[in-house]
Amino acid sequence: MEHKLIVDSVVVRFGQKTVLSGGYITSSTGKVTGLLGRNGAGKSCMFRALMGGLKVENVMVSIDGNPIDRQKIGNHIKYLPQGRLIPDGMPLRRAFELYGVNYWAFTNQFPKYARHYDSCTWDLSGGEARLAELCLVLMSESLFYILDEPFSQVDPVSIEAVQALIRERSKKHGIIVTDHNYQAISSVADDLFVIADGYTSPVRNRDDLVRHGYLR
Repeated sequence: MEHKLIVDSVVVRFGQKTVLSGGYITSSTGKVTGLLGRNGAGKSCMFRALMGGLKVENVMVSIDGNPIDRQKIGNHIKYLPQGRLIPDGMPLRRAFELYGVNYWAFTNQFPKYARHYDSCTWDLSGGEARLAELCLVLMSESLFYILDEPFSQVDPVSIEAVQALIRERSKKHGIIVTDHNYQAISSVADDLFVIADGYTSPVRNRDDLVRHGYLR
């Protein structure tokens, strides 16, 4: 059965500055949705508004047509934020326990982490920590996943493995991804959206990205 997430009418203002006046995105199980936009366009703001981490003027969230209480949004959507997810000082094994993810299933895909069972993120490089956090989110149980810059600092070989994991998980889940790595997103996304001038628009071809100022 297909499930559909709709995030609509997102309005975000900071003082006199309007960041989003018509934020909108959808995600369906069985698909990967890519969200593009230049720096400061409001991609992360929309995700934080959706997850309840940002006070906003308006945001509407529904799954299969049913409004979702943002107090319980974590029951339906797991979120990889742009910044650090695992607190400094928390061992990886503890983070995986809290998310209900088998650490050794993770190491089956990424064997080098077998030696990091008791390691904290400060023991890892930026790319290693990011990859662990990404897999922590993607391998947890949820209907939908939102990944904010999952490829940041990740080495090219691991990016291919991450893309494969995203495709595999998207067979039964809905995934929204945003990143500055346009090629990494476009090669894995089934649908694309772009944020520009406070609004979200669907992307049908490269000309749409040029028209909205994302590409030249």
